[in-house]
Amino acid sequence: MRLAIVVHLTGALVRLFSVALLAPLAVALLYGERHDAWGFLLAAGVAFVAGHLMRRVAEEPHDVRRVEAMAVVAGTWLLVALAGAVPYVWAGVSLVDALFESMSGLTTTGATTFADFGALGRGIFFWRSLTQWLGGLGVIALFVAVLPRLAIGGRQLFFAEAPGPTDEKLTPQIRKTAAALWLLYTGLTATEAVSLRAVGLPWFDAVCHAFTTLAAGGFSPHPLSIMGYENQPAEWIIIVFMFLAGANFALQVRAVRGRPLTLLRDEEFRTYALITAVFAGFGALFLWREGAVLADAVRLSLFQVVSILTTTGYANADFQRWSDQAKMVLLALMFIGGCAGSAAGGPKVVRYLLIARYTLRELKRILHPRAVLPVKLGGRAVPEEVMRGVLVFFLFYLLVFAVCTTVVVSFDADIVTGITASIATLGNIGPGFNRVGPMAHYAHLHAASKVTLTAAMWIGRLEVLTVLAILRPEVWLTSRWRTGTGGPLAAG
Repeated sequence: MRLAIVVHLTGALVRLFSVALLAPLAVALLYGERHDAWGFLLAAGVAFVAGHLMRRVAEEPHDVRRVEAMAVVAGTWLLVALAGAVPYVWAGVSLVDALFESMSGLTTTGATTFADFGALGRGIFFWRSLTQWLGGLGVIALFVAVLPRLAIGGRQLFFAEAPGPTDEKLTPQIRKTAAALWLLYTGLTATEAVSLRAVGLPWFDAVCHAFTTLAAGGFSPHPLSIMGYENQPAEWIIIVFMFLAGANFALQVRAVRGRPLTLLRDEEFRTYALITAVFAGFGALFLWREGAVLADAVRLSLFQVVSILTTTGYANADFQRWSDQAKMVLLALMFIGGCAGSAAGGPKVVRYLLIARYTLRELKRILHPRAVLPVKLGGRAVPEEVMRGVLVFFLFYLLVFAVCTTVVVSFDADIVTGITASIATLGNIGPGFNRVGPMAHYAHLHAASKVTLTAAMWIGRLEVLTVLAILRPEVWLTSRWRTGTGGPLAAG
């Protein structure tokens, strides 16, 4: 790995990220929050200067190798999270909590350490929402779309960050692909904001929720999330856009371009819709049995099922008070996630499809050991290396989950809190149960637990293997500053 190239590209991305801090700066000034405005200005300056210096001390790349792209993506997410934490620290939040909040925003997790919303200004809440919107489709994907100089390494960076086991390509040029995805993403965001305003939400709240819905993020400027607005039309609008946020954006672009049946023909999307319907049905049944009116049971269940499945994490009810049966529906969804190529976190529906078909194939192979039985998806055979990647992903995903749970429980958390806090951060979901329920927060957790869960958010957003691969000792032992030889991993 050529460290000079990693430093140069990471610096370029961090410097560009500084521009995003001007938006909450303007909002803070608009609402007369001058103290917070200085925090955003400081963060923008730090990000710009740090990024500029990183670009100047390293060479401009002529090509980007796979391991370098992974290092750039992982490093960029860490550095922008640090830059994004500066306004929170300036507002009086502790460093650990500020980094947790910043990482939660950029990874679209939605877990919060804010216990007193009244102590914070509009600029801070706008920044929380904006970080989720930037992270929803991917900070790197945005920069690839708007920074032509990254075109030389744009494809490697784009797919190093893109969620899911398969690559979606819309156009021959990766920059145009990123631009097409961001155009759809922006259009859906604007449509939702206008729709929420039309049903009574104030403009500020409508925009913040549009940002965090399409990002599958879940941050809300209201301490009670969506429940605090008591606005059923808004809930139905958010259900629709959460569902779209959890679907493959590349397929949605094709549908908008004149192929409306593209989504329905996709196996993953059909499975995603089926999971939504089945789990929402069970949830509604359990709520109805608890005494809820059938119409309310359907609305509450569908909202929470879509919210958890897409890893958005909004709450239109305190589901901590639901029966164990209804909560079990949500817990199961925490381990699934949305579609590949969406804003959702989690393992993704397509991986479960592949695992199911791989398992069936192995059962058939026991009876017919000489048969040629390829795993197929969408009528095409799935390469064995893809299947190996899926299996390895699940192995390490569960390993990271187990480690996080052990750490959190070790520092005075009960087992339910530890399990759900770990899966909610690793899967970029947000709320869990018990002490981290939908109306609670993560501020009370031990500092070591919050640091561990911050790392889990970072690892989960980068799909586990990216982070674990670049942490391997041989990657760094064979790295050089400028040389192109770089050892046996240089061609990786």
